[in-house]
Amino acid sequence: MKITSTRRLFLQGTAITGVAAAVAGCSQKSAEEQKEANKKKNDAAAKEAEKLPSTAWDRLDYEQVADGGTLMIAIAQIPANWNPSHIDGNEVSTTQVSNWKGFGANIKADEKGEMSPNPDYVESAEITSEDPQIVTVKFNKKAVWDNDGSPVTVNDLIAEWKALNGENEEFSAVTTQGWESIKEIRAKDDFTAEIEYKTAFPDWLSFTYPSGPKALFETPQAFNTGYVNDPVPGCGPFTITNIDRNGGVVTLERNDKWWGRAPKLEKVIFKVTTQQNMPQSFANGEIDIIDIADGDTLGQAKGRKGAQIQRSNGLTWTHLTMNVNGGGGVLQDVEVRKAIFAAVDRNAVGRSVVEPLEAPIVLKDNYVYMPGQEGYEDSFDGDLSGDAEIDKAKKILEDAGYELKGDVYEKDGKPLKFSIVIPAETKSNEDRARQVMTNLNQAGFKVDLKTVPSDKYFTDYILKQSFDFATFSWQGTLLAELSSSNTYLPDSNQNYTGFKDEKLNEINKRLQTELDKDKRREVANEYSKQVASGYTVLPFYATPNITGLKEGLVNIGSAQFETVDYTAVGYKKGMEG
Repeated sequence: MKITSTRRLFLQGTAITGVAAAVAGCSQKSAEEQKEANKKKNDAAAKEAEKLPSTAWDRLDYEQVADGGTLMIAIAQIPANWNPSHIDGNEVSTTQVSNWKGFGANIKADEKGEMSPNPDYVESAEITSEDPQIVTVKFNKKAVWDNDGSPVTVNDLIAEWKALNGENEEFSAVTTQGWESIKEIRAKDDFTAEIEYKTAFPDWLSFTYPSGPKALFETPQAFNTGYVNDPVPGCGPFTITNIDRNGGVVTLERNDKWWGRAPKLEKVIFKVTTQQNMPQSFANGEIDIIDIADGDTLGQAKGRKGAQIQRSNGLTWTHLTMNVNGGGGVLQDVEVRKAIFAAVDRNAVGRSVVEPLEAPIVLKDNYVYMPGQEGYEDSFDGDLSGDAEIDKAKKILEDAGYELKGDVYEKDGKPLKFSIVIPAETKSNEDRARQVMTNLNQAGFKVDLKTVPSDKYFTDYILKQSFDFATFSWQGTLLAELSSSNTYLPDSNQNYTGFKDEKLNEINKRLQTELDKDKRREVANEYSKQVASGYTVLPFYATPNITGLKEGLVNIGSAQFETVDYTAVGYKKGMEG
């Protein structure tokens, strides 16, 4: 049975950088002192997070938004697979386009992250039995797929469940989480489903609506390769009308089969643009919205006449991932990994990367929750420093039997020599990698950078675990416990560390079946502490959402939780040209 993650790989945009510190082998603090220290650190993280709003976009009532206009958006590449539920479709470019087509639109969230069914898709969804847990869902009968106008039915949902529940490993799904918890889906009629769960499952709302028609899920071949070149049928306010692979352009227009209120925009055009060229493209007016990840990009964005700059908290965070099978097997030694955690300076990276963005630096010391989010606790009990602790790193290595030969520690004839793989033309990745390299070389490691083509970074290096160190971002979801936990499980397709901690499976089972919110947060933090004990993924910073937008663009931009209503996105009247 495969277990994969609902988190999205994030290469571009608001990646922040840096790294840090070690967990002490044993604490000299009393339990009460430790508890108080943790509370102070958690409160400090929350206070820093409060410096930014949850939603920062310019709001305007639907009736006041101009009718018409085109929105130009940059993407890193034409998706390798248009199926966002496939492992190869688990990238930001796929999601960016698919969202306008209705992917995941059955759930909406407000500014505080409170979720509810979207009536354009779901008339009602509720738990109608607790033992066993049964969820009854009524679809909006007006909903249809944009390719042929056929209705969205319960049979589509049943087909998706059968494909993604993990029973058939020929389906290369990005996640089986949630689907595997379902015992049966029964069609009371074409538009009413009864979803029975094997055990209690708190995040049931996410599994009440199909992400594609039955044809997408009927066979592994259709699922895996049927939509490499052609888009998956959607059911949103926009539909893809043209894919120009040579020119790197994807065009969406109003979906004439859409049953909801008419979208304000006439067209949405995605243009393949390298991260290096995105700032200039925005400054020149070639694209209308840009994620800002560094000070240089911010400066260029400000250079556009009338540009809006928005800042909010986000769900993205950046880290250093270690492949325990890399470095000739040396990284299998937990003491080496502890020394790496001790050596790298997160604060230095923050000063070089985050401060130029004119945003607060917020350390992240939890693997499930974001700083300021309900449930957030320091998983390192205050022992993960934000500064470089070079002497501490050296002592860890020497106590473990490593000897300094010249400038590099080694043991049993194996020197601590590693490389950090980074994608070309991605400044934020390079900046944080250079900081890691500098600190580790100071501590007696020999680390260099390995630059690879951006379009090959994930497919040829991360997914294949062909690296020693890698740095990229995880883009979380509203469902923190669901989207975060699978990343680290032994059998997860997105556990790129190669580290297998069977204890996480047991904790995760409790996490995914605990309905009580308070108890669930306790289990989530137990899980996070267990991940921390492996020293395989060094968390950097909570990444703020910083967005540059064309003047007059409304109802879209920087937001942490709130979902975009794509029908209301558009321009102030008189500014839609």
